[in-house]
Amino acid sequence: MNRSGLAWGLFIGLVLVWGSSFMLMKIALQSFEAIQIGAMRLLFAAVAVLIISRKHFHEFRRADLGPLLLVALMGNSLPYILFPIAVAHVPSGVVGVANAMTPVFALLVGVLAFGRKLRRIQVGGVALGLLGAVLLISPWRAVVPGQEINPNYLLLAILAAGFYGVSINTIGSRLSHLSPRGITLFVMLLTVPMSLGILGVTQVWNTVRMEHFGPAIASLAFLGIVGTGIATVLFNRLIALTTPLMAASTTYLIPVVALAWGVGMGETILAHHLAGMVAIILGVYLVNKKA
Repeated sequence: MNRSGLAWGLFIGLVLVWGSSFMLMKIALQSFEAIQIGAMRLLFAAVAVLIISRKHFHEFRRADLGPLLLVALMGNSLPYILFPIAVAHVPSGVVGVANAMTPVFALLVGVLAFGRKLRRIQVGGVALGLLGAVLLISPWRAVVPGQEINPNYLLLAILAAGFYGVSINTIGSRLSHLSPRGITLFVMLLTVPMSLGILGVTQVWNTVRMEHFGPAIASLAFLGIVGTGIATVLFNRLIALTTPLMAASTTYLIPVVALAWGVGMGETILAHHLAGMVAIILGVYLVNKKA
């Protein structure tokens, strides 16, 4: 497979996996507290990455510790805690819109902090993709009759997307000399102390609800092993193959996958859903247009 084909294959695979994450968070919330979901997801991921990437310990350099800590915090620990909290209080579709803001933050952080040069057409692609995400979800429509959006919890989801923007640019600008597996190995191991601390402080062994424990722990295992561990390796590889902005553009299509899950559960596709999908796909095309 050529470089371009591999990049688009990774892009599509990541969208499918991460687009299912909000549904899995909802399932996990049946047995665990929101803050515990992020911690357990990272522990599952750390075990998986340690198994598949243990041969990359030799890549570690003390000079990389600062950027690795920043990616561990901004790209993993904080977002994986903030998103489940948001999903517990805000309709998951609206959280998907907030997640779709990641390319906007990647653009802003790249230009302001890392000196990246972007063409006008790419800026237009980011704007069009974000508009498509808003059209797709239509946050002004009630997802469930009587369910209101809590702006405070929505702000947490937007903040998490901003953290992703910092992490993506840090990987592309400061850690590009490391292999994708090496980056993922070091970052996931750095998240372990915080994750264990959260589970200890919240006393997960006393708060877990056993009625739906099986589906909940299975959802967390998938989120951690596939959606975080393996997917993070592939995501870092995508950054290496393309650009941080293209990698961030995976978030545009996450609401599309979430919509597909909704259709499978009997929801109806409306005109604004189709308009949103068209705008999103066109936005991704413009972001990655070379000429």
